[in-house]
Amino acid sequence: MTDARSAPGRPALGDAIPAVLRDVGRTVAHADLAIAYCGTVTVVTLLVMLQPEERTAEILARVSGNLDNLRAEPLLSMLGSAFVVESLWGLALVVQLLVVLAYLQRFVGRLASLVVGLAGHVGAGLVVAAGLSTGIFHGLVDESVAGATDVGVSYVMAAAMGFLVLAIPPRWRWWYLGATAVYWLLPGAINRTFTDAGHASALTIGLLMALVAARAVAADRRRT
Repeated sequence: MTDARSAPGRPALGDAIPAVLRDVGRTVAHADLAIAYCGTVTVVTLLVMLQPEERTAEILARVSGNLDNLRAEPLLSMLGSAFVVESLWGLALVVQLLVVLAYLQRFVGRLASLVVGLAGHVGAGLVVAAGLSTGIFHGLVDESVAGATDVGVSYVMAAAMGFLVLAIPPRWRWWYLGATAVYWLLPGAINRTFTDAGHASALTIGLLMALVAARAVAADRRRT
């Protein structure tokens, strides 16, 4: 008979899951920036959703990162859209974002996490805006999308997940990259909305920033 116990050095699945959950808990508990951002998004969203329906629609329209707002109030549009989600169901993504940003903060610190998240949200929003403007100009996209509602934290999360590829051990890196690509790109292949294009753009921004960071670290090591 063979021994049913795990091989030495390889923890059983029953032991690994609690260890992972404990690590997630410790990481989130020490991620003050991630907690502050996700807490703010949650509070703002709840306050907006508690308003009368017409008032809720008015607020979302005001802070939306669409073409009309980018022309009229670019700063409010680019930043305000990152502090509210479109529905209470959207808060489920905020919980996921909290874990992702917590690990990003643990990996690179507060300032770098802020840069990655901001670059993902603003950068992807501008890429989508440029694409929509071009499409409207050439008659390929309906002009009504210029005022469409576009708020949420998904661009921040996509960029953060892209950058976190650097934190993954090399042997698991391609698996992580593949799973992340499926998570963000497969819905876009089916739905083909401008938001899906934003997800692809934000993920690409995160990956490009990770590539630059990796090259910078490698160059610094060669000098020393």
